[in-house]
Amino acid sequence: MKTFTSGRRGPSRDARPSEARLYDSPAHGASERMSQVETVARSPIQTVKRHVESFLRDFEWSWTSAVLFSMALLFFLLITSSVMPSWWMYYAEQKLGWQGPTDLEAFLRDPFNTGGSFFSRESFLWLSYEGLLMLRDAIAMGLTTGPIVTVLVVSAVLQNWRRKLRGQSGDVRPTGGYR
Repeated sequence: MKTFTSGRRGPSRDARPSEARLYDSPAHGASERMSQVETVARSPIQTVKRHVESFLRDFEWSWTSAVLFSMALLFFLLITSSVMPSWWMYYAEQKLGWQGPTDLEAFLRDPFNTGGSFFSRESFLWLSYEGLLMLRDAIAMGLTTGPIVTVLVVSAVLQNWRRKLRGQSGDVRPTGGYR
């Protein structure tokens, strides 16, 4: 039993030492400390970010992994930069009826067709027939250049992220040589 006398904290003089230790002992055994309540739960995004950061910090290229990655990247770029735009051109010409060469002068003379509905086949987004052909070509160019630009941007971002995780400076100039 714990008693307090004269405003002084701690075990009383007539309390047994084992009782005094019970008062100050941790909640779950002698070796464990009392834990704080965790107020911030880990989200799945934080967990994924932690795994990606550890991978970026510790990864080193070998010849095998570099060749396999290059082949996978080549396959990705071939599919996304060649097959997808080709499929889009087929779909736009055969299914949507947006076929023929693009005539820029005709589009600039009459860019919009206000006679149809907003999402009709004949005047999608109120574009004239020449405007639909321009839209078809713009989508094809976006499908062609988008994956290449994405690969370049993602590789630069990952390279800078890895450099920061490893604690390297921002100076990317090679050492040595004339300055």
